[in-house]
Amino acid sequence: MKKMKVGELRTELKQFDQNELIELIVGLYKQHADVKVTLNRYFMEGFEGEEMVRLCKKIVKLTEGKASYFANFNLLREGAAIVKEAERFKDKLLTERVRIFYLTHFAGYVANVGQMLERQAPRELEVFFNHFEKVMELIQQDPGLLLPIEDEVGDMLEELPLEQKEDIIAFWEHQNEWARQQLGI
Repeated sequence: MKKMKVGELRTELKQFDQNELIELIVGLYKQHADVKVTLNRYFMEGFEGEEMVRLCKKIVKLTEGKASYFANFNLLREGAAIVKEAERFKDKLLTERVRIFYLTHFAGYVANVGQMLERQAPRELEVFFNHFEKVMELIQQDPGLLLPIEDEVGDMLEELPLEQKEDIIAFWEHQNEWARQQLGI
């Protein structure tokens, strides 16, 4: 099937009156999930906030009710895929909330099976700590962005099983103080 170019699409759409365009868009909205997501994001205030909550619940469902989730070496990658969904948000704070929720949620899992993952599924562990590095880079580059969720960041830092945790927490507090000074808070 030959695909129409954008210019050709514009030419075709110019032949429609306003009511016909509205019905076309409503029809696409009803038939295609991607169109629904895009238009909701475009028109509805708070849509991304609702999506953020949905994605966090989706992360919880990965481990909910599973007695032997410790033997599942795909959990970190599955959770990271959910974080990737949040990376399309326009509001970067909401993206980071999902990322921080993912890190905090799986911190205990990493603490308990981290050594086993390191031997049997090192890529899984790498996926997890890549997200941690993204948060740390953001703390360095734009610490003011995370100020509204400083409690969540603090909880994440407390939960993570890192050998240099004290240094990282001190660094976060220093960056946080610097951001406050810059913002006059």
